[in-house]
Amino acid sequence: MKSEGRREDYASILGEQEFFVTPLLRASIAEGLQMVGKPVAGARVLDIGAGGCPLREMLVGAGYEYRSLDVGQNAAGIIDFVARIDEPLQGELAGGNRFDLLVLTEVLEHVPGWEQTFRNLGLLLKTGGHCIVTSPFLYMLHEEPYDFWRPTNHILCYFAEKNGLEVVFSRRNGDGWDVLGTMLCSTSVCRRKKSFIAYLATLPVWFIHKLLKIYFKSRVLQGVVDFQMRYYLGNFFILRK
Repeated sequence: MKSEGRREDYASILGEQEFFVTPLLRASIAEGLQMVGKPVAGARVLDIGAGGCPLREMLVGAGYEYRSLDVGQNAAGIIDFVARIDEPLQGELAGGNRFDLLVLTEVLEHVPGWEQTFRNLGLLLKTGGHCIVTSPFLYMLHEEPYDFWRPTNHILCYFAEKNGLEVVFSRRNGDGWDVLGTMLCSTSVCRRKKSFIAYLATLPVWFIHKLLKIYFKSRVLQGVVDFQMRYYLGNFFILRK
């Protein structure tokens, strides 16, 4: 799997399709750090699937000694461990019980071997250590062809508990407005035929589509109407060994 193409920044909106999910991720990661508590001196964090290491500053600022892992070296050459998380641990990582905190943000959908992955999480964590996990549930395909799953919260609980990791907290991120807004921002309107009739038929659809995106992104509705549905954007978990 390539490390290129990963989300490089959790502090800004990268594109229309990211407009609703990025703030949820940013808030969830910050909330997760608060929930696991202030680290002791010398506490270590491993950012798994780090990509361009967008979380480095946040994690160092929280008081952790930062280390990163990914399947390939990034352009800056700052990945500490180049390895797959779903293969047996090698080298320095093989000793296990090394880290106080593990972070996997939008990674598990790109990992085919969940059995080994969760086994490794248990090995890498110190007893009492935590793991912050986010993963998408409703989101466009990305980093193809290495996009394999859209896991539910139930399968995350299953693999965590099977491998000795307690689910301390879990939440489904994103309400109905977030879901509809993300779907709208991931679509476009185009003519099927280059004719004047096709142009006339497409124009009002394009205009309505444009207005709806502006309206949803204004977040006016979110402030006055609670709109729930059985679809949601992603999972947010805190696990403990």
